[in-house]
Amino acid sequence: MVKRLPLLFLIFYTSLQAQYFDYSASAVLQGIYSSKEESPFWMHSNTRGRIDEATTLAGWSNVSARYFITPDSYLDAGIGGAYQNGYNNEFWLDEYYVSFENDQYHAFIGRKQKKEIYNGLSATNSNILWSLHARPVPGVGFEIKKPITFWKEGGLGFKASWEEYITDDERYVDNLKIHHKSFHFVFTKIRNIELVFGLQHFAQWGGISPDYGRLPQTFHDYLNVWVGKEGKDDVQGEEANALGNHLGSYEVYLNTSFSHYDVQLIYNTIFEDNSGRVLGNTPDGRFGIYIEDRDDEIKWITALMYEFYYTRDQSKNTPTGDGKDNYFNNNLYRSGWTYENRILGAPFFLLDDERFRIDNNTFYVHHVGLAGTAFFNYPYRFLGSYRMNYGVKGGQENPISKILSTYLDIRLWERFFTINLQAGVDVDLLDQTTLGAGIKLSKKFF
Repeated sequence: MVKRLPLLFLIFYTSLQAQYFDYSASAVLQGIYSSKEESPFWMHSNTRGRIDEATTLAGWSNVSARYFITPDSYLDAGIGGAYQNGYNNEFWLDEYYVSFENDQYHAFIGRKQKKEIYNGLSATNSNILWSLHARPVPGVGFEIKKPITFWKEGGLGFKASWEEYITDDERYVDNLKIHHKSFHFVFTKIRNIELVFGLQHFAQWGGISPDYGRLPQTFHDYLNVWVGKEGKDDVQGEEANALGNHLGSYEVYLNTSFSHYDVQLIYNTIFEDNSGRVLGNTPDGRFGIYIEDRDDEIKWITALMYEFYYTRDQSKNTPTGDGKDNYFNNNLYRSGWTYENRILGAPFFLLDDERFRIDNNTFYVHHVGLAGTAFFNYPYRFLGSYRMNYGVKGGQENPISKILSTYLDIRLWERFFTINLQAGVDVDLLDQTTLGAGIKLSKKFF
C-alpha cells in the first residue's frame, strides 16, 4: 500500500497540472472617414454588427477566461461591449457566453461571435446564408467539428450542428425564433481528397405578430419546423409549404493540396421553397475557390480567394414561372432575414432606405480576396467585388447599379499596441464614387 502512494500522488499531481486557467482581454478603437454619408461597402460590411454605413467612430473590447479540463478540452466564458456612433448611437453588449470545446465538439449558450475563416477573405465567411455581417443572435448550439467515421472501409463520416436562437431586436414580428441545423457527409477514401457535402437549414418561426398576435410556437410546432413538414397554416387558414419561414442551402466542398498549397472548391445553393429544393432555381448560389500557402516564408501573397455569387434565376424557369422566390424577404415575417437592421447572410443582399425590407436580392457578383505581407513587414488584406444589382422580386431587365468595391487593410505598426490603416473605394458606374479611409488601434492585454 505504501508503495502505491507515490504513483497515486503522481496521477493526482498530473491531473492538477492539466487543469488550469487562461485569460485574455483586448480592446479596439476604429475611426472612419467617408466622402459621402455612407462609407464604402467593405468598410462596414462583415464587421459583426459593430460598424454600420454611417459610423465614423466605433470601439469594442472583450475579456474571456478558459478553464482547461484536459490539454485538449476547456470551458470558456466571455463578455464584451461595443459602441458606435452610426445609425444607432449607443453602447451594447457585443457578446456574452459560456462554451465547451475540444477537438471533436463545441457547445455554447449566450451571444457568441462566430470564428472568422478563410483569413477573412470570403464575402460571407462560412456560407451564403449566414455571414459575419450582423451582431450574433443570442441562443444555444452544439457542433460536431471533427467528422465521426461510421464506415471506415468506405471512407465515410459525418459532421453536424444544431442551434436555436431568439431575436431581441425591434422588428415586425417580435421575439421570433430561429432554428438552424446542418448535416454533412465527409468522404476521404480517395488519397489527398476530402469531399464534404450536405445541407444547411434555417427557419424563422413563432413570435408575436402585430397582425395575427401570438404565432404557433408549441413543441409540436417546433417539431414541424424541424422537419419542414407541410400542413395547415394556423395564421392564414390555408395550406402552406411549411410552418415558418424556411431557408436552406445544399453545400459541396472539395479539399485537396499540392506542393505546399491547400485548396478548397466551394459550391452553395440557396432555396426557400420546393422549387429550390429540387434545384429549380439553378444556377443561383455561391461558387468559389480558396488557396492557402502552408509555407512559413514571408510572401506577398499567402492566401487567395475567388467567389462568384448569382441570384438572378429565383425559380423563373420552373413550370409556374412566377420568378417570385424573393430571397430573404417574407410577407409574414416582414423584417426578413435580418437582425438589428443588418443582413444575416451575404452582405450583397441590401436593405431599403428605411433599413427595414430587403430591396436588392437579385444580383451577380465577382469577389476576390488576397492576404500576405507587403515589403516583408506589413501584413495586409485586400478585398475587391464587382457587383451588378437588379433589385427585388425577380429583378429588372437592366441593372440598377454597377459597383466596383475595393478595400485594403494593412498593419502598419505593432509594438505596445497595433495600428492598422484602411482604405475603401466604391466606384458606381451609374452614380458617384465614394472614398473612405480608416485607422484602427488595437491592444491585446494578456
